[in-house]
Amino acid sequence: MSILWNSNTLKDLASAETNMKWEASGVEIDSRKIKKGDLFCALKGKNFNGHSFINNAIDKGAAACLISEDIPSKNNIAFSKVKNVFETIELMAKNLRKRSISKFIAVTGSVGKTGTKDMINVALSNIAKTYANESSYNNHVGVPLSLSRTPSDAVFCVLEIGMNKKGEIRKLAQLVKPEVAILTAVENSHLDGLKSLKNIAYAKSEILEKLPKDGCLIINNDTNFSELIIKKANDLAINNIITYGRRHKNNIQLLNYKIKDKKYFIKAMCFGKEIFWEMPLVGSHWIFNSLSILGLASYYGIDIKKILNGIASFSVPDGRGNKMYLNFKKSKFLLINDSYNSNPASLKTALKNFSKLDVKGKKILVLGDMLELGEKSLQIHLSFKEDLNDLGVDSLFTIGKYMFELQKKISKVKYKFHEEDLNKITYKILELIEEEDAVLIKGSNSINLKTIINKLIKECEMV
Repeated sequence: MSILWNSNTLKDLASAETNMKWEASGVEIDSRKIKKGDLFCALKGKNFNGHSFINNAIDKGAAACLISEDIPSKNNIAFSKVKNVFETIELMAKNLRKRSISKFIAVTGSVGKTGTKDMINVALSNIAKTYANESSYNNHVGVPLSLSRTPSDAVFCVLEIGMNKKGEIRKLAQLVKPEVAILTAVENSHLDGLKSLKNIAYAKSEILEKLPKDGCLIINNDTNFSELIIKKANDLAINNIITYGRRHKNNIQLLNYKIKDKKYFIKAMCFGKEIFWEMPLVGSHWIFNSLSILGLASYYGIDIKKILNGIASFSVPDGRGNKMYLNFKKSKFLLINDSYNSNPASLKTALKNFSKLDVKGKKILVLGDMLELGEKSLQIHLSFKEDLNDLGVDSLFTIGKYMFELQKKISKVKYKFHEEDLNKITYKILELIEEEDAVLIKGSNSINLKTIINKLIKECEMV
């Protein structure tokens, strides 16, 4: 692998004190994920101190450590000492962005940004070397860390940018300086800090402020306040605005799709030309996410057929609705893992897809609270009363105080069970499981429903 960082660069950037010369091909903050040749950055937080894991990092092959505290002297540990490790990572991000020749694409939105980022990564990788931030590394730590890892030979760099409050996207966009901004949706999320959908739209639109005039906004024009965001792009004199959605007026319009041989066959209109492509049967909302790829192809002048071939075998990221078949005591069942996150828009989509699922056995639904919805939390949870009553599930398990209140309103379910102990829920599910059942598990990430997923996998056999 090529060298990304060395001791001399850190000395110039952050006045780092170095005990010996070193070179690193990667950057990591989690000692468990260290690969040979990485620079381990010993971040400090309220409840952790990366300096405690330096020996672990070295044992796993770290080339050097970026530190802010004195460490026991060991001849085999190369280090660079700075005043503040996090601030140094930000300096590294700025430095790498300045010297990078990659085309930078930023993806933001209330829902769909991680999946869209991953799908774009797969599609563009079919064209040229592409780098994207891992998982949901989209916050004030994840974005600069991801930037600092950008390979020098990457043609495209796709970075997801998230937020919890006003001003965060502006700061992160200043680091990324994207050429293209993709906005997937404006939905009810982060209401705790932003209070209204309009405020969310304004916060998401901050990404436009760092686009060059000849850059491009690719936007879901069917989402809330898309007109507000497009107006801001026009006010900023951004020359290229590409809209996608279901409506006829969009530059890219989804016309229809059909299911055959466990695949989606999709038809869309792209700037007046009919386009056809296929995707795995991963949920209809992923079709909508793929429309932004047509926008990228149009802006960059990429062969549309070639870029879409890249997603013909796209697989859903872990916890985003991926499916697996398990066997428990000779009873085969389908497990849908949508445990990574939940908000009103993504929950509605998940329930819609679950309702359309052809299942011979029972449908079992496990729901955890949707968080960060502020003072409207209870109201928003209760708004799903009709959705759940109409869904036709046999069993409903709930976790969290708001889902408990919602569960009380549900009458058309044979079996209801509320419990905060995730292990107890797991065993209750296994008591109910029969041949050809389907289980959907969805909730906000911090509810930690992945515990149920892991326990089910452990107790069952993969099919």
